[in-house]
Amino acid sequence: MPEENEKLERRAFRRKLGSYVFATCIVIAFYFVLRNGRSVSAAFNHVNKVIQPILIGFVMAFLMNPIMGVIEKRLYKIFAKFCKTEVGAKKGDRALSSILALVVLVSIVIFIIASIVPNLISTIIYLANHIEDQIAGVLDWCNVVTKGNYEEALMKAKDNKIGDLVNQGLDLFNQYVDYDQSDMMSMITSSVLSVTKFIVNIIIGMFVSVYVLISKETFKAQAKKLVCGIFAPKYANIILEVSRKSGEIFYGFIIGKIIDSIIIGVICYIACLIMKMPYPMLVSVIVGVTNIVPVFGPYIGAVPTVIIIFLTEPMKGIYFLIFILILQQVDGNLIGPKILGDSTGISSFWVVFAVVVGAGFFGVGGMIVAVPIVAIIYYIVGRIASYLVERRDLPKDTNEYILMDYIDLESNTLIKHQEKLATSKLKFSFKLNNHGKK
Repeated sequence: MPEENEKLERRAFRRKLGSYVFATCIVIAFYFVLRNGRSVSAAFNHVNKVIQPILIGFVMAFLMNPIMGVIEKRLYKIFAKFCKTEVGAKKGDRALSSILALVVLVSIVIFIIASIVPNLISTIIYLANHIEDQIAGVLDWCNVVTKGNYEEALMKAKDNKIGDLVNQGLDLFNQYVDYDQSDMMSMITSSVLSVTKFIVNIIIGMFVSVYVLISKETFKAQAKKLVCGIFAPKYANIILEVSRKSGEIFYGFIIGKIIDSIIIGVICYIACLIMKMPYPMLVSVIVGVTNIVPVFGPYIGAVPTVIIIFLTEPMKGIYFLIFILILQQVDGNLIGPKILGDSTGISSFWVVFAVVVGAGFFGVGGMIVAVPIVAIIYYIVGRIASYLVERRDLPKDTNEYILMDYIDLESNTLIKHQEKLATSKLKFSFKLNNHGKK
């Protein structure tokens, strides 16, 4: 017995010592990051540039996986007829399905670019060449709407030529910004090289995405094997559960958001055709693409589209603004919840928090990815909290703590605010009765 107690004490001491060492390492690492923020950021950017093709490949594989799953089910019967073994049928099916999924994804991206870029360029060129006429038309419309009450002010604004204001702005820019041709040429050259490198990375990422999808089960098995080898079974199960839940959250949110945005874009296009709005394809693609960004995406897409339509036909611009507001309400309260469900499990506050923080650190991409990341952190923290209160024999249900006032030390139960008031009333009445008896 004494020897067993000594062993248990040693194990407890080692665990405490290990936790202290681990906490110390985290504090030192955090302090190092704070003191060397710029160096760490530069190193992170360098690593990001080096592995950019791999990251692009993983993102493409993530988006291609649902498409590949649908194609793979359809093609397996064909491969099963012509292949002698089941293994050969599965390999051939997986390889062809991955390639077809890549073709579908690339076709969708090309369609979006082909739909939005030429129309956007032609619209910008047209507005730039006819900006004075467009604004003059808007001012005339305002004069008609206001029934001539502000005719003098509107006519003064109309007489001020927009072209002269633009030229004055360019002269002011040239006056305060000094640049020479060599700097301009170096900037153009570096931009061309950056674009070329990004295109090469995308091409490499295409091959990476296909290889990832072909061997995804092998990669998963290797990761699980490594986790089971490093951690004890208890902690390995926790890590695997969190990983599984993270995958569900990411797929549920990202893929659901893409499907939701496609539906919104199609509805917007049909409505634009019915209302005979100008630039229906351009407007619908902008609304659909920006709808992927949570919370603020619909408003980001509404601003340029409303301006484009308003400058062309002011009244239709107002109608389109009303339509967008109604469409976003329908999406937020009907279409979105039906598709996404409770994929993230977080409240609206945490969604807004994630979008703001994600945009501040990583831009538009951060706005999209931050929501599932915060949902995963929220899930992990919730599991830790449930585990800790369960160890103290306290209820795990969060609703039990809404009206809680304190923990009764004798019974180790939660005393709610209403129960506290009832107890205090009983004590007060008991004192009054005793005083009356005296």
